[in-house]
Amino acid sequence: MVQPRRNDLLGVQALRAIAALLVVAYHAVEQWTTRMPDYGPGQYWPNGSAGVDIFFVISGLVMTISVQRNAGRAHPAWTFAKDRIIRIVPLYWIVTTVKIAAVAAVPALVSRTSLDPLYVAGSYALLPLYKDSVLIPPVLPVGWTLTYEMFFYILVTVALVTRVPLSRISAPVLIAVMAYAAITRSDGFANTIVLEFLFGIAIGHAVPRLQSLPAAVSLATGAIAFLLLVAVPVGDDLLRPITWGVPAAVIVASVVSAEMTLRHMIPRWLLAAGNASYATYLTHGFVVPAVFILCARSIGFEPAGLAATIILSLFVSAVAGQITHYVVEQPLLLRLRTRRPVSTLPAPG
Repeated sequence: MVQPRRNDLLGVQALRAIAALLVVAYHAVEQWTTRMPDYGPGQYWPNGSAGVDIFFVISGLVMTISVQRNAGRAHPAWTFAKDRIIRIVPLYWIVTTVKIAAVAAVPALVSRTSLDPLYVAGSYALLPLYKDSVLIPPVLPVGWTLTYEMFFYILVTVALVTRVPLSRISAPVLIAVMAYAAITRSDGFANTIVLEFLFGIAIGHAVPRLQSLPAAVSLATGAIAFLLLVAVPVGDDLLRPITWGVPAAVIVASVVSAEMTLRHMIPRWLLAAGNASYATYLTHGFVVPAVFILCARSIGFEPAGLAATIILSLFVSAVAGQITHYVVEQPLLLRLRTRRPVSTLPAPG
């Protein structure tokens, strides 16, 4: 594992691993319940997808820190944009290509994944994709979150080009997108979830003040917020920034606040999982269905089978993410980044 620097937020790095594993658990439960005869569509534990909300808040935090670090450099916008593209795009393209190859090799998958050239090209480009005027996920379904990340990165780049504070650029745009989504209730790209980037920006500006708070209070507050996140249903999707976004922001803020306490307590394996969280997030879609099939055939549709599906999905996805990180992602980043080694500072996935 790359040695952390003194100013790295190790608590946030560990939180990235937890967020990724929440998403894995969500898809494991979804795989099971959507195939059980006693369950109807949508009758499964949705709260694991709130790992995405944690990622979006972390993204706002990390981009705020990145703007502060890049502001004094020559060509800060170019440096930022290049770093973000290198961090996000190559591995996403690789995993998307693997998914396309799998679909082409197994015709039964074609019914669920189109190989239409325009759709595939849009997936690689991380553009919003539509079918019958309804937004649809890309070839690699988890890539929908990266479309919003890229949108946010454009706002960060504009802030660096114009040398205007990030909050002044992003707040009007993101609030307008949220308002449009709330008013029109459209099935398009506009989504209230973008407000969570602003939560992260606010945390980024408040780091010194947060770290002056008592660690015990911060950790207790974060624990309560985490319980709410995994237990309270989202309700109307328009309320997601409140029902899940606010607890996600409290969790991130609590971890940032307790950084000096947590950095001496976090096990190395959890930091390693944080380093590999982006790889885990991208690749778990291959792991979870395979684990489900194995458990369904060997154990059957029993509670023990569901438990085995969740536990094995978490473990195997984490292992697959680590392998992908060390064999593919890390060498690729080291090759593409000629100015500095891979940082342990959290980058959203």
